[in-house]
Amino acid sequence: MKKIREKLKYFDWMLFIPYAILCVIGIVMVYSASSINLSYVGLNSASYMIKQAIYVVIGMILMFLLAHFKTKWWVNSKFLMVGFVIMAVALFVAKFFTNAINGANGWIQLGPISIQPSEFAKLFNILFCAYTFSNWADRRERGLGHGNGPYVALAIILGLIIWEPDVGGFMINFAIIMIMYLTYRDPETSKWNRINNQTFLIGLIILFVIMLQVPRLKFIQDLSSHFYQIQRFTAFYHPFKYSASVGRQLVNSYYAISNGGFFGLGLGNSIEKRGYLPEPYTDFILSVTTEELGFIGAAVLIILLLFIILRVYLIGIRSNNLYNRLFCFGVGTFMFVESFFNIGAVIGLLPITGVTFPFVSYGGSSMLVLSVALGMVMNISANQKRHTEIDPFEYYKK
Repeated sequence: MKKIREKLKYFDWMLFIPYAILCVIGIVMVYSASSINLSYVGLNSASYMIKQAIYVVIGMILMFLLAHFKTKWWVNSKFLMVGFVIMAVALFVAKFFTNAINGANGWIQLGPISIQPSEFAKLFNILFCAYTFSNWADRRERGLGHGNGPYVALAIILGLIIWEPDVGGFMINFAIIMIMYLTYRDPETSKWNRINNQTFLIGLIILFVIMLQVPRLKFIQDLSSHFYQIQRFTAFYHPFKYSASVGRQLVNSYYAISNGGFFGLGLGNSIEKRGYLPEPYTDFILSVTTEELGFIGAAVLIILLLFIILRVYLIGIRSNNLYNRLFCFGVGTFMFVESFFNIGAVIGLLPITGVTFPFVSYGGSSMLVLSVALGMVMNISANQKRHTEIDPFEYYKK
């Protein structure tokens, strides 16, 4: 009993409470968004809600366990080597031995459940980069160099993801790796290196904007009938022109958000989920939430998620251990970019890339990966509370 009280003493409730609220809201909204369509086809209207509740329970158990495990279990090269082999094989199998869903071969079916390897790749890349870059920093301090093996490993994982093709998953994994790399470079810094980092980030943003404009070219649009991913860009630029086909999701998302107004139509009263908005319980669950709970309900979800992201970054900032700092920045970037892509797709700011809304959208792979990542961050937070850590802003004063 004494050990339990001690563990709870160091438990990060500021992370757990908003996480738990989002999960509960997610279960409710998955039921609201999916029940009517399931009943139309004669299936159990609560089946997706039950599955989501099971994913949440398993995720919470894993989160609690990892919040108290010793980090030596995952901070070692052998674990990462095995993880790389498993990830590469899983992504390869998903690409070549499964049926395409929404234009991508990204899911492995195991009986009643399906696994999305690209979701687990996000956590693997965070662990891999945190270990690799912190090890490189240690070797640099000892006057030693490093090989290019990690670059090859990361390139293989990213290559397999984009080959599915999973554009959203690729962009999120790429962002995680880039932010962690820039974070690793930061402590060594001269003014010149800081300028280089800023220039590099600006260059990436410009490249991203250019990539968004490429699908506007006529010869690219002429290929849209043959490539599902190009169709998503076509729908992004001309949603109402193609409202009966590829633009249907975005147009009905607009209608859902418009219907919701400030206070919403009331829980369960969404119109667009009734066959108009395809799969409203996954990528577009925020549209249904806005329609039923209004701007206020959607704002609550986004604020809770933003609080978690900022808390994760803060834990990383106040850590004087490079591995912990890198890991927290990787998890924070994972959640931020995924949220940005989902919200951007729902409101038409970005093309639809099939990215879920963290902790709320239906999906076992996403829920488990996010819960495990948050559990590891809680482990770092607990260690900070047990030991004396530097002030959050002292790191920047050095």
